[in-house]
Amino acid sequence: MEFSNQFKESFKHGLIAGYCFTATFVIVFYMFYCLPAQVIKNRKNKKVGHMKTEEKHKLPCQKFKQQKINKKLKKVRQKDRVFPMELIEKSIQISKVGRLTYRMNFTKLCHATKYFSLDNVIGVGVIGIMYKAALPNGRFLAVKRLYDSQSIIKRFELEIMILGQYSHRNIVSLIGFSIEEGNNERILVYQYMSNGRLSDKLKETKKLEWSKVIKIALGVARGLCCLHHSLHMLHLNINSDCILLGKNFEPKISNFGGIMFMNNDLEKNIGLEKKDVSDFGCLLFELINGNKFGEIHESFNNVTVPFVTYPNHVNMLGEDPSGFCDAVDEYLNKIEFKDEEVSTLLRVARECVHPLFEQRPTMLEVYNKICNIGERDRICEDANLLSMDFVTPIEVDTNMPS
Repeated sequence: MEFSNQFKESFKHGLIAGYCFTATFVIVFYMFYCLPAQVIKNRKNKKVGHMKTEEKHKLPCQKFKQQKINKKLKKVRQKDRVFPMELIEKSIQISKVGRLTYRMNFTKLCHATKYFSLDNVIGVGVIGIMYKAALPNGRFLAVKRLYDSQSIIKRFELEIMILGQYSHRNIVSLIGFSIEEGNNERILVYQYMSNGRLSDKLKETKKLEWSKVIKIALGVARGLCCLHHSLHMLHLNINSDCILLGKNFEPKISNFGGIMFMNNDLEKNIGLEKKDVSDFGCLLFELINGNKFGEIHESFNNVTVPFVTYPNHVNMLGEDPSGFCDAVDEYLNKIEFKDEEVSTLLRVARECVHPLFEQRPTMLEVYNKICNIGERDRICEDANLLSMDFVTPIEVDTNMPS
């Protein structure tokens, strides 16, 4: 009986001890394993929930931004044909403007120019070197490889913005461009002009026909008229180097890197506008005589005078500049021309280089005066050519060997 009581007591203590041990183990296990795991899980769930909440807020934000971008792009596309001044003021990227012309493959242009061989150089300018590129179909392109300079990037963009939007028979046609960012290469591709630059032609030939003199003078005046009165632009660098001659000696104005847009302030415009007029007057002297204005001045006085004093020398000619014909090259004396026409064109040139810019005519007045001369030789053409047209892409087979 006593043994039975001891057994029961022992069993009872053992059961209690086992229960306590089990309970302690469960509590410890829960505290050191289950509880941390649950906390971590809760944190993860909370983080995921927070991320989902952020995504819910983020998606509408991204959608709004994309809509805003699309809206802006839509406005840009609607204004692809706006006045170039607005394009520049809004800093339209070259990739957008480039849609107006062909973006050409740089490697193919390398092949077409024989990797920009010196043998293919046809001109060296202020912003780059011009190369002659041969296409597989036998046609040619003029490829200008710009110098690696930050200051030239703006000129590069300006030419694409202007020549990529508008076309005129007396303004050089831009066919395309190429950008190789890794090598800082920027290329402008133009229609090839078979007779090259006017300056080179004046040096080569000693017998420039009078009809060609009038045709070139009329074409350049017409091109400047379009810039001044249709697009309200100023070239500011007119000279024989930037006048290109086509197959039939049709002139085209080039080098638009330094172009400016007319200011709303009329007084500020006049001085700059008459700078183009003065440059055109100097070009007329060179076109008639074959020498630059300064060289003609030297033929009178046998002295060299700085360029800034050249316009003052025109006063020597008096009201009748026909005496200036004494400086005309011998080749003009050997070909048939009318003294009256030469005198009239020289008088126009004299007016253009008047020392007081207020006294200089506008390019429209100059064009009309030269037109009167051209009508006698049946050279003058329709006045509608004074307006600019939106560019129609020139179809050129650019499939060059790769």
